[in-house]
Amino acid sequence: MNSLISTQKASDSGLQVALHPLALLTISDYITRHTLRNQKGPIIGALLGQQDGRQITIEHTFDVHMIQVEGEQKFHQTWFDERLQASKFVLVI
Repeated sequence: MNSLISTQKASDSGLQVALHPLALLTISDYITRHTLRNQKGPIIGALLGQQDGRQITIEHTFDVHMIQVEGEQKFHQTWFDERLQASKFVLVI
């Protein structure tokens, strides 16, 4: 059994997740480009949204840059922090 896949039914948890169409389009576009370019490795991105109790909305997405550190792929924390701040600024205006 894969520990990353939930076997819980939505009706059991009371959790509701709404995915904004633009976020879905962005995810789909990124996967399509990754596949058509024959890029190797995982597809990594950020999902931004809101949570109100058991209701979650995913409203914005962006790809996440990875860097090579000591032979391993690592999350580029500085780049992510800057991108997140820029997204917050745009979303607030």
